[in-house]
Formats: sequence, structure tokens, C-alpha cells
Amino acid sequence: MSGFYDYFDVAVVGAGHAGIEACLACARMGLKTLVITQSIDAIGRMSCNPSIGGIAKGNIVREIDALGGEMGKLIDHSMIQFRLLNKSRGPAVQAPRSQADKLTYSALARKTLESTPNLSTLMDTVVDILTTDSDENLPPNTDSSAEVGSIPGEVRSGQISGSENFSIHKNGKRQKVIALVTERGRVIPVRSIVLTTGTFLGGRIFIGEYDAPCGRLGESAAFGLTSNLHRLGFTTGRLKTGTPPRILRSSVNFDVLEKQDGDEEVIPFSFETEKVERPMVPCHVVYTNEKTHEIIRKNIGRSPLYSGKISGIGPRYCPSIEDKVMRFAERDRHQIFVEPEGLGTEEIYLNGFSSSLPESVQDEFLRTMNGFENAVVSRPGYAVEYDYVEPTQLFNSLETKRVAGLFNAGQINGTSGYEEAAGQGLVAGINAGFYAREHIKTCGPLVSSDSSVDSRAASGESGAFCPKAAYSKEELKENWGFSEKQSHQIGEKIEKAQRDAGFENYRKIPQYAPLVLGRDEAYIGVLIDDLVTLGTKEPYRMFTARAEYRLKLRYDTADRRLTQKAFEAGLKTEKQFLAVQEKYRMTDEIVALLEKKPHSENPGYPEKIWEEAKIDFKYKYYIEKQDRRVEKMHRMENFRIPQDFDYSSILSLSSESRGKLEKIRPATLGQASRISGIRNSDIMLLMVYLR
Repeated sequence: MSGFYDYFDVAVVGAGHAGIEACLACARMGLKTLVITQSIDAIGRMSCNPSIGGIAKGNIVREIDALGGEMGKLIDHSMIQFRLLNKSRGPAVQAPRSQADKLTYSALARKTLESTPNLSTLMDTVVDILTTDSDENLPPNTDSSAEVGSIPGEVRSGQISGSENFSIHKNGKRQKVIALVTERGRVIPVRSIVLTTGTFLGGRIFIGEYDAPCGRLGESAAFGLTSNLHRLGFTTGRLKTGTPPRILRSSVNFDVLEKQDGDEEVIPFSFETEKVERPMVPCHVVYTNEKTHEIIRKNIGRSPLYSGKISGIGPRYCPSIEDKVMRFAERDRHQIFVEPEGLGTEEIYLNGFSSSLPESVQDEFLRTMNGFENAVVSRPGYAVEYDYVEPTQLFNSLETKRVAGLFNAGQINGTSGYEEAAGQGLVAGINAGFYAREHIKTCGPLVSSDSSVDSRAASGESGAFCPKAAYSKEELKENWGFSEKQSHQIGEKIEKAQRDAGFENYRKIPQYAPLVLGRDEAYIGVLIDDLVTLGTKEPYRMFTARAEYRLKLRYDTADRRLTQKAFEAGLKTEKQFLAVQEKYRMTDEIVALLEKKPHSENPGYPEKIWEEAKIDFKYKYYIEKQDRRVEKMHRMENFRIPQDFDYSSILSLSSESRGKLEKIRPATLGQASRISGIRNSDIMLLMVYLR
């Protein structure tokens, strides 16, 4: 029975899109699961764009669904517009995208969590993770592989004054999760933890000269945990993102805007949804103009992006409107998508119009656009800066190298986007569940905390513990010393309970076979491999060009690639698994038929399966050719690049990639492939020109 003194197999910190997938996966695997969020009312909240899917992102949502996740079902039951992007191009680059009714989406997400067996919700803030020494040595390459000083807002634990007195890994042993601590003083024993902190970890928002400690406008940031991640030895940095102003629909003249209707045929995101039956509404398009740009240029010094107040790096592919105006001075206009936020709200969203300029300036330049002359702003645009854990400190399972049983997912790993977060959350949740299952077998029971374990609730009173962005050397010594004391106290209780039950493995790290998705199996696999191998110094966004096997990763084949893995994890039933097997047995039959008679008519197969098989047949040659090129690229890992190679001769290279290659001048193709931001498609182009 849940209560103040309780324990859990898995605790998930945060209930955004990553946290939802992580906690549902663990609970559905039969594990006693807790999700902790600062506000239960904010579960599944769409902080920014009220949409799901898009190029590569739509494929990720399909992969989440095939793996037993929830995002596809949530958007199927909350969408208010659907479009299949790139319809005029081949199926390999097509992707579904939907506008969501954001209030409905969040309500459905909350209802799903609250009605799931084995899952409890708790409204609180996590400030600490308690660990014990294990019997394993630290693995090699535990520290961030990023060059010292190269991470925005970089903090390395070894450089914190006084941290040498609290080197938790001083004996060279890996740590192991035993409990977490909340702001209100709860000490909760756990087997594994998934951190999905979003923009709330050390979050601060900026609107012109105004700034405040928030993860979203009006919602408090989470402080205290970052400091304790430093205590555990992790390197952190600062990233930035932004959101546009929200406008009241009734104050906009839609008659003069370009209308953008959705598709008549709606393709469900979930393989299990037979048909989407939702009311659909149009979006619109508007453009900035020279007057808009003039106001922005005149006030650019008041933007925290340009005044130096923000140290974090923002998303390269989703810049603020002031960034667009300053970086692309030759452009006389920028396209803005006007998107409804839901059927039950007056607010509309201006996609491509994020800003951190003062509200007065936002009001002024907003009203220069056609149809927005009388626009009423309900919420201003703002930038938000937050902490992230540099992701090369993770295994491909998303478990941290330094601390066994601790997993990170979402923006804490440096990504942007709901879909990227959810995909990581599902993988981290599954692996945290695998870890917890083996922990039960290897280590034995957990025991609840009680009044014998010292605890302290946060307070604003002078001299009391108060979570905040930065601590003095003396405060760190006190805080970290208290963490050691709590770890020792709760550790003794857990170890005794396990010994009493006949287990002698308190310090043993349970061994499990993690779910690791290959780059040829899923966009989620590409995403995670990029993060843990290359790291990131800017918010990572998934693109089809990042995937060298993208012809295999079509949105309509995700069930074939991933359903068996979901079944083996306990997230799909045998009936579901067998249905997918039967579907692709027929697909293979059809492809074999078409290889003999390419122009055959459908002899009686279900029409949907027939059409998908025709696509498989059409792409078969191209996929085989792609695989040969990728294999050749891997063989040429050590192929040398002349130091005077002219990268400008490769016209298809983006200016961003060309600039990085010219600056770093990699010696080999392998070194070039490990440059942050260089895509596999760039390496393939380079390989062709070098031959």
C-alpha cells in the first residue's frame, strides 16, 4: 500500500513525454512503479508546438507504438488535423504529422497513467539520488568524451571547489542506486531510476530584461538535483529552447491568411487504431515583412540571446524569430504557421515565431503581420535555459556508466522534441525494468524508509536547506555530507533486510540483457547511438539524413522491425505478435509473386497489405544498394582524407557541414564521422568524392 514510507522497483522523475513512456513500460512489465512530477495537472503537457510527428519524428512515433508505447494512441484520440508530409515524394521520406488538441492530449495521458495497474503518481520534486559502492570497477571512458571547455555552461564535478573531499568514486568502484530524496523530505528506496527532467532541471526563463527560475512560464524549476549529479561525478551543461507567443483566435483576421487544410485520408499513428474519428480544423500561413524585421533589428540589444544573459545553445533548426532576422539578413520575409491549440481554447500557436524579446517589442512586431493588426497576446514568447547531462556518459541502454540503475531520457540527454523524448523514455523505461527484474532475483527485497533515517524538508527560512541553482563551498560540504549520511542509513536498512531474506548481494550490480536498437532497426536507435557516441552541444533533433539505413526505416514498417522486441519485453501480447507475423508472411509472399510477375493484379490479399508489399518490392533493389554503400563506408573507416581537400567541391554538402569539416580537417573518414553534427549522408558524399 502506498504511503509516506514506501519503496518501489522503479521511480520515474518527470511526467512529460519521456516520463509517460518510461513509467508505463515499467508498470506494464509488472513492476511496482512510481512517477514523480511537480504537478500532476501537467502530465503530458505540450509545452511548445501542439503537434506530434513530422519528418523522421512521425517514424519515431510509429516505432514507439510498435514497441508497446503510448504516444501513437494518445495522438490518434486527440488530433484535430492530419497531414502526410512529402506525399509527392517516395514512401521512404514520407511521414505523418498531426495537430493535437493539447488539453485533450494531456487529459488522456493523465487518465492513462492513473488507470494503469502497478503505477503510482506523486506530486513532489526530486532533489537527490542516494547510492552505495558496488563490487564493480568503474567502466572505461566513464567521463564525458567532450573536450574540456567545449560544452555550453559546462560544469565538471572535479572542477568544483571542495569536491575533492567528496569524491564518491575515490575507490574506483561504480555506484549503485538505492534511493531517491524529494524536496519535502521523503526518502524512497528504489531499485532503478529514470530521470526525465525536461526543461525543469535548473530551468530559467527569459523575456527581455525579465528572467525567473521556471521550467515553463508560471511553473517552478527544479533545483538541487543538478548539484547532486555533480556529487555523483557527472558533467553537465546548459542548453536553451524557446516558444512563441500565444494569440487569441478572435483577435486575428483569418480571411486574409493562407488556409492550410489537412488530408482527407487520416492514417492512424498507432497500428492498433482502426480508424480516427475526430473533428478536424484548418491551419493557416502568414509571413513576416520588412517592418517586422526593422522592429526586431532596432531592439536586438534587448534580447537575452544577444545581451549575453543566456549561455546555453539553442536548437539550430528551430531558431527564434530574432535569430532568423539577424542570421538571414537577405531574407525579406519568413513563413509562420498559425496553428490551433485545441477545440476548447481560444489560443493559437505561431509556429516559427519564438522570441525572447520584451513583451512590448513582441506586441509591436507581431502586429505588423497581415491579419494580426489587432492581435491580443495571451502568453508571451520566451526562452528557457536548462541543465543537461552530457550524453557520452551513458551506455546505449541509456543507463549511466557511473551509477548502475540510473537511466536518463529526453532533454536531460540534450535532445529536443516530444517524439525524441518519448522514444528515449520508452527504451530507458524498458531497460530500467529489465534491471529491476534482475535486481529482485539477485539482491532480494527492498525495505521502506522510516523515522530512523534522517530527512530534511526544503524551507525558505534562513539557515535551512533550500534547493537553488548554485551553492557556496560550505553549503556543498553540508549538503553532500548529509547525502552521505542518508545513503549510509538507508543502505544499512536495505542490506539487513536482504540478508535476513537470505541474500548476500547488496553491493552486487545485477546483470541484464538490455534493449539496444541498432541503427538499421529504428530511428530511435540512430538517435541514441548518436547521443552516446558523439554527444551533443546543441539540442539534438532527428532528421532522416542522420540515418544511413533510412530506406529500411519507413513509417509503415515499424511493426515488422520492433514488435518482436516489445513481445519479448512483455509490452505486446502473443496475439498481437502473431498478427504482425502473419501480416509480413503475406507481404513476403506478395514480394516473391511480384519478383516473378511484376505487373500482377492482387489475387485476393487484403488491399492494405498488398499496397505495402508493392512498396517493399519497389524499394528492394534500392535497399540492397544502400546496404552495400553503408558496408563500404564502414570498411573505409581508416581511409585518409588529404589535408588540402577542397570541401567546397561537394556542392550537396550543407554549409554547416562544410564549415565543420573545413575547421577540423579530419584525417580519416572515421574521424569525420565522429564530428558532432556531421551526418552519415555527408560521409557517404565525401566517400564518393574521395574515390
